Amino acid sequence: MLPNQIPPEEPTRETVEEPNYGYFPRNATIFTPPEKGYDFASFSDSGAFQEAVAQRYAEVYGKTGDEIGGLGRQVWHTPTELFKPYYARALIHAVVTDYKSNHFPLKDLVMYEVGGGNGSFMVDAVGFIRENHPEIYERTKFRIIEISAALAERQRAKAREEGMIDKVEVIESDFFKWTGGDSDPCYVLALEVFDNLAHDMVRYDLTTLQPLQAIVSIDSTGDFSLLYEPLHDPLLSRVMSYRHQLPPTLSTKPPLSPLLLSSLPLRTLYTSLPFAPNLSIPDFIPTKAVLFLESLRSRLPNHRMLVADFARLPDAVPGRNGPVVQTRYGGSMVPCETILVKQGYFDIFFPTDFQLLRDTYSLIMNTPSSSLSVPPKLRDEASTHSTTRESRCGQIGIYSQTEFLERFGGGEVMKATRTRDGTSILEGMYTNANIMF
Repeated sequence: MLPNQIPPEEPTRETVEEPNYGYFPRNATIFTPPEKGYDFASFSDSGAFQEAVAQRYAEVYGKTGDEIGGLGRQVWHTPTELFKPYYARALIHAVVTDYKSNHFPLKDLVMYEVGGGNGSFMVDAVGFIRENHPEIYERTKFRIIEISAALAERQRAKAREEGMIDKVEVIESDFFKWTGGDSDPCYVLALEVFDNLAHDMVRYDLTTLQPLQAIVSIDSTGDFSLLYEPLHDPLLSRVMSYRHQLPPTLSTKPPLSPLLLSSLPLRTLYTSLPFAPNLSIPDFIPTKAVLFLESLRSRLPNHRMLVADFARLPDAVPGRNGPVVQTRYGGSMVPCETILVKQGYFDIFFPTDFQLLRDTYSLIMNTPSSSLSVPPKLRDEASTHSTTRESRCGQIGIYSQTEFLERFGGGEVMKATRTRDGTSILEGMYTNANIMF
């Protein structure tokens, strides 16, 4: 590969994460509600709640003169913050229920939160256990793996303020460079983590159906263009190998119509038409998410994972699993139609294919860690799960956010997040979010 050619995964990571010029360090802030959260019953309707959020946004995050090149500071609204403390309580109730059924009182309750943000989830989760399960609180260990030094210090400060510093450990590290872990039972919490993990892009040759990986080429003037070549990146090759071991679905097959997929003569005829493409639409491959799963298999083999993220995103770049690429300019969010943007000025985030995530997760967790570095042998499209994989996959549930919160949060959470006119704020927001547990 030439020095000025790099896979899309690398500029995507740099655009979002790079500490000196990445979008998050320069332009992103996590929205925080009033200290005790919102009293939803005090609002007449959803409009009144939205006005309160807008007012706090203006008061706390209004223009402060720190705009860079016209870019405004992006303020992220997360369910953990907006529905404080109810969202965290519902999620941690699911964890506690599983822990009591499978490990208590023989083992400690050990939790790892990957990327702890402002520390709000940690405070609400550990506080819930302290108030409602004192016998479990004595055995609780809450660990945050945090890449940001500033956020890590903020999380430690919150733990001290709440009197739970003896239960909380903040590990200042990039998760992918973390060398800790053990074989004890534990729970891994990944809340809005997968949407910002870097992806690779492939397109399929319409004649052979072979995947070609995209390479970002940067010319002498700094302009970007895409080139395509056979797979050679080890991680991407491994991810594609996993896909071939899964049952054939719309997520694992090339993104073509069933008619084209089933007929080589038809594909040949199609590509011979004037101006017809010879490659499929882009397929964005969650390579870093798969590396995350492999790392869990290696570092924390006896974990159970809870994932909360977006299953669908509006204004996405064309392609399967295409990301949203956007920036804030002049007070408004501006979406883009390409991934070829200047590093540090744009936020890039991806939807999560939860069915594919669950299937890949089950496959990896039933693959010996010693063989993860070697791509499994490619199998026929009709290859199927083993009985073990089917059993493990069947134990992992995928829920809409509302379904999960109703099931594990119960009436308390749903009632507490309604306005006076009976509107459920929780049900009306983040309708594109799923939870896997």
